[in-house]
Amino acid sequence: MKKRDIIFCLLGVVICIIGLVIFNLLQRPKYNSYYLQDLKLVSLNDEISKQRMNAIVLAANKVGPAVVSITVIQTRIITVSPFDDEFFRQFFGDFFPEHRYRQQIKSLGSGVIISPDGYVLTNEHVVSNATEINITLPDARQFKARIIAQDRALDLALLKIDARGLPFAELGNSDDLMIGEWVIALGNPFGFLLEDTRPTVTVGVISALNRSIKSAREERIYKDMIQTDAAINPGNSGGPLVNILGQVIGINTFILTSSGGSEGVGFARPINVVKKFITETMEYGKIRTPWIGIWVQEITPEIAEAMGTEQRGVLVSNVDPGSPASEAGVREGDRIVMANNEIINNPSVWERITSGLFVGDTLNIIFFRGRDSLSVGIVVKEFQETGVGSKLGIYVEDINLYLAKKYGLGYKEGVVVTRVEQGSISDKLGFAPGDVILKIGDKRIRNKEDFKKAISDFKNKYFIIDRGGLIFQIWL
Repeated sequence: MKKRDIIFCLLGVVICIIGLVIFNLLQRPKYNSYYLQDLKLVSLNDEISKQRMNAIVLAANKVGPAVVSITVIQTRIITVSPFDDEFFRQFFGDFFPEHRYRQQIKSLGSGVIISPDGYVLTNEHVVSNATEINITLPDARQFKARIIAQDRALDLALLKIDARGLPFAELGNSDDLMIGEWVIALGNPFGFLLEDTRPTVTVGVISALNRSIKSAREERIYKDMIQTDAAINPGNSGGPLVNILGQVIGINTFILTSSGGSEGVGFARPINVVKKFITETMEYGKIRTPWIGIWVQEITPEIAEAMGTEQRGVLVSNVDPGSPASEAGVREGDRIVMANNEIINNPSVWERITSGLFVGDTLNIIFFRGRDSLSVGIVVKEFQETGVGSKLGIYVEDINLYLAKKYGLGYKEGVVVTRVEQGSISDKLGFAPGDVILKIGDKRIRNKEDFKKAISDFKNKYFIIDRGGLIFQIWL
């Protein structure tokens, strides 16, 4: 091979090498661009993940471990009427009263643990007439529960399970809630049909505050409730309503629905009322009956004209002798215009404010006596309901204005059940506070003395009672 050919070959190799180097140099920026794009994509995913982990997610994760499922074996009273037609029931019901018998059923609800040693909050209607209560935690652990205290008017119950070191929820403040703020409802809708012990989370806002409404299903009257559009379905009752800080601000109680499912109108008991319930039950084992002693009525145009006063506020129609109101100087004929810094426009507002009072609270009112404006602070006392007892574990009291108002009675005389001992014969027969005893056997009961005479020998006897307008018979 000639020297010239060798030089050309070497030159070609050098040119090829230089070309490869230049090619790689030109390709490297493109490779780095892909690499930078990958870095940007990873960074973007991290940012999206951070955005997904918002306040609602954090709040749900914070409270979720403390939300429990409650399975209850209940004994309910089943009513059987000899007449299917309302006309016959109305005219012949006194002669052929309805018969009632007890039946055991299984029901489901939710609750929330509020302490590491096993105190659980739920609704009273979830555990009423319960013979057995089982609680399942989100981690599938199960415990037997017992009732520490329950109150039908508030529809609240405090349960206890024997365990330590449990996850528990923080209780917030329901007095600073804002209409429109985000809330989260947690619970176990439809029980274990979803085959999971972990709670369901739904989100909505606070739709309204201080709602008063009557529940059509159980004839309960709820006052000063939180309204929310967070979905609450059967089985959610007793679960917590939570703010975005992960604090419990209410206990989910019931819904308004025409279909049986959630339609965006749910109600929860404010947590500040629940806190007072907890304090009362922990210290006294029950809710002491608050007593103010003021009875009010609407000021109609006719009343305003006759009294020569404004049609504003509510008129004091009666003051119980020896009551806190009487001791504070309130008299019949006074016109109350403000209570606890809230304007009183009608008796409904007055009843809503006073229904949230507990023994020991102070009710500050501003009222007019003639043209004079006065203000007083009334310290709420306990109303003593002793009543006359019996071997059956039932206590009755003569019907008075207070008891008629408390239980919504249409009777001016007679006796009303004020207390039923748990586990007693009367409890097993289905007696409940508010029942009016009309007859024992063939004896008409008009007062406590009639009751004591008739109950002294109760062998082979029966009761005729009135419960919310329904007349029925209970056999011993």
